[in-house]
Amino acid sequence: DHECVIGDFTHIAPNAVLCGNVTVGQGSFIGANSVIRQGVRIGNNVIVGAGSVVLKDIPDNATFVGNPAKLLVKKEAQKLVAA
Repeated sequence: DHECVIGDFTHIAPNAVLCGNVTVGQGSFIGANSVIRQGVRIGNNVIVGAGSVVLKDIPDNATFVGNPAKLLVKKEAQKLVAA
């Protein structure tokens, strides 16, 4: 929809609905048939399960599923080390 911001390397699966002014962080995955309510911010490296309904902001490095979407897993942030 209007005024959405989608981060790099993010996948929005088929039939997912992002209402207005949604922000999806880098490296996130929005499952098929999910609905994201207007104005919601989804962090970096987030997984939203298929068919989930997201009503509130989601922090970085988390997996949310269900209707309404609830926290399933919270991962530690990975640090990249230059070789």
